[in-house]
Amino acid sequence: MNRVEKGWFGGVVVLAVVFLLLLLGSCGDDCEEVASTPGATVTVTAAPSPVGSQLGKSVDSALERARQTGLTVVVHDASDRHETPGGDWTVCFEEATLSKVDFAAVPDGAPCPKEDGQRIPWPKMPNVKGITYAKAVEKLADAVDEVAIEGAYEDELAYDTNNEVGDYANWKVCFQSVKPGTALEHEPDVTLHAVENAEACPSSKGLYKDLTNDPEYVDPDYADPGDGWSEDDSSSDGSSSGDSGGNEEDYYPGEKGGCPPGGCYNPCPPGGCR
Repeated sequence: MNRVEKGWFGGVVVLAVVFLLLLLGSCGDDCEEVASTPGATVTVTAAPSPVGSQLGKSVDSALERARQTGLTVVVHDASDRHETPGGDWTVCFEEATLSKVDFAAVPDGAPCPKEDGQRIPWPKMPNVKGITYAKAVEKLADAVDEVAIEGAYEDELAYDTNNEVGDYANWKVCFQSVKPGTALEHEPDVTLHAVENAEACPSSKGLYKDLTNDPEYVDPDYADPGDGWSEDDSSSDGSSSGDSGGNEEDYYPGEKGGCPPGGCYNPCPPGGCR
């Protein structure tokens, strides 16, 4: 090692010694405490792990996930009804802190309100009168459960369910069981009363296409025998009483005497002879 190299090495050693002395001086009394505890570690308590988004999941599923993190869980009605949420309700909103998570939910199948605590925006029943059954099924697909068809006339049979291409696809809707504009809560079943596309709708439900099929139909040419009228009545006048009188015995008073109405020895009683 030459003179230059020896000088450089010596300078490095001096700097190292000075640096070590500075470290020991800054440590103070803590240096002895750390040195006297071999293998000492510093433990850091971590915050609870986040729950993760539970939007769109059932309350039961969200509760299970939240409890795994050790957080306190609260669930409330996301609408303005203030009902007690069930396990099958759907989470619409969530608010989490380091110690608690609050879920806001709505009944299964219900749409979420725009904001927590507002009215549930149920869809409205559209007016499907005048369109075909196929188009009505398509229009109601996301709003109701079952769309059934029946004949608008009592004597015109039709039946199908949720079918856009069946035998009744082109039938025209005349009446609908749910009034247009009605809030469709929980996807109700709807029945549509229709006629073949070329037919005219009846003025109201309960009518018959063929009037003679109506159990209460009465033939206008029919005469009821119990109404007291008969064809022979038109010729039954005073002369008929006289005619029948020749064939009947005379009417005599009884043992107590006196005359019956119409006089004594009247050949026929009041009303004529028969």
